Amino acid sequence: MDDKIKEAIELLHHSTSKKRESGAKRLRKLASPLAGKELLKTLEKEVLDTRTWSTQYHLILALGHSKYQPALTNLTELAKREFDASVLYMALGDSILRLSILSSTIESALNLIHSYDNFRLTYGAYQAIAMLRLVPDEHSIKEMIRIGSDPKGAEIVRGYPNDKTGLRKWIASASAGWKDELKIDFLNDCDKIQDHHLNMAVESARIGKYVKWNPY
Repeated sequence: MDDKIKEAIELLHHSTSKKRESGAKRLRKLASPLAGKELLKTLEKEVLDTRTWSTQYHLILALGHSKYQPALTNLTELAKREFDASVLYMALGDSILRLSILSSTIESALNLIHSYDNFRLTYGAYQAIAMLRLVPDEHSIKEMIRIGSDPKGAEIVRGYPNDKTGLRKWIASASAGWKDELKIDFLNDCDKIQDHHLNMAVESARIGKYVKWNPY
């Protein structure tokens, strides 16, 4: 095992949550399945403490980026729980999508996500779709647009006060690789919302260019 991976795993056992979070962040960047077992063990303990939600968030993301597929069952069960820290659902959606596509189609993975009927979870999954530059089939694209256009999404998922973008940023970002006829109406509708990141995603998608977002 690489020394960098070993050092990061050691941080997972630290007594302070910030150090454990640091280890999770490192392992997310290293993206090695070899760290998956320790990440999952740490997460199982961490979720017992609501105060360490930030550490939990990064542990969940690290599992998805590390492609540790055995964690999928645990994450899908966690997605059914009620968390005060709603950001955890976004991390779960991202990682469940990433792990699901290792053994099934993009479409099946999206069906699983949609079955939860949770906008925050869906937001995370669409985030992964965009970051991985995946192109689902036409039916799934239309379903993503339908869900992303639901006003309820913007009421539930807000990055800042009066944020009206909802799930649109990630759908627009993902649409860079879609056929024009599938995305043009949605992108035109996004133009009605004044938001820097959404507008940037829309303009890039129109010319078929993916935005390189900073790590979330």
